[in-house]
Amino acid sequence: MVKLSEKPPVGPEAGRKAAYFARNRAALIAATQILLGDKGWNSTIDEVAAHAGVSVSTVYKHFETKELLFETCVIEAWANYEAWMLSQTAGVNDPIEQLVLPMRLMFRSKATHPVFAMIFVRNLTEFTALVPVITQNLGAHLRRLVKARVLEIDHPDLRIMNLKAVLMRIFLSQLENPKSKDSDADLALSLALPMIGISPAKAKALMKLPLPI
Repeated sequence: MVKLSEKPPVGPEAGRKAAYFARNRAALIAATQILLGDKGWNSTIDEVAAHAGVSVSTVYKHFETKELLFETCVIEAWANYEAWMLSQTAGVNDPIEQLVLPMRLMFRSKATHPVFAMIFVRNLTEFTALVPVITQNLGAHLRRLVKARVLEIDHPDLRIMNLKAVLMRIFLSQLENPKSKDSDADLALSLALPMIGISPAKAKALMKLPLPI
């Protein structure tokens, strides 16, 4: 901790230390994400350190507890994947397509982002507990569309809650069931979209649009 009489380090040396710390943290998270996908939440800090090629003390310099490290890994894995999904909507003008395209991509994560997918396959209980955190952006997006009257629905909070539950169920089914097909996920999604005011015909048409993968 910096004392009141002291000034925090500044200049190139401080910048290099900060960059070094950030790189180590990123490398630790990446290694831990792979371990979570391979072995799951029962992994130990000793295994994390060995997998990352660092000392146990280095792990604790970045994260006070194993739980904090693992939760951070799951949340950041989701955030990075969500950012990728949203980037695929560049050039899409229809606000409904902008909403639905990332949903369809999410159901295909086992093929497009296998490490990300395995994190959730191996840690379903913990993933479920973090659903309220990782679905915040989706809820905010849906509420913006309701406010803009792009989606005209009553009881929007209840409808959004129900849609989130369906999306998570489809997502987990695609990850867990080796016989699942992309077409199964699209069909299930098309049946769910009317809950938020998208007509069955529009929902069916959305499932036929090409995906950027």
